Amino acid sequence: MEFMSKFKPDENTIKEFENWIVVIREKQVTLGACVILLKRQVSSLSEMTESEAGELPKVINWYEKKCQNCYGAEKFNYVVAMMKDNFVHYHAFPRYSFVINKYEKEWEDRDWPKVVNFRDVDIKKEILEKIIQDMKE
Repeated sequence: MEFMSKFKPDENTIKEFENWIVVIREKQVTLGACVILLKRQVSSLSEMTESEAGELPKVINWYEKKCQNCYGAEKFNYVVAMMKDNFVHYHAFPRYSFVINKYEKEWEDRDWPKVVNFRDVDIKKEILEKIIQDMKE
């Protein structure tokens, strides 16, 4: 799965499904932001098989419940841009109308209630590892 190596699935995977992998998004624009990667390299949503497309609601359901239970997420934004990385993947952002104090850090959804804005956010590796661990449980 070399095509998805940018997202470091070997170290950032939270959960693996038959057709999809959920990895932590290293640039945590909002707490719990992830990337949902199709395990097969295709460049368009229309190229997904029925099995791949059919499993996606199960993946989304797991992800949303996990973010609600771990962090109290209220809404979710999903972005399927595929401009820079030309393969099927969803950037998933939990959304919050409140500030969260977790992992010795204050997390604020700066874009609430508008659509999330992609930005570079530096998060320490130790914090990412704690988020991965909490979301795995």
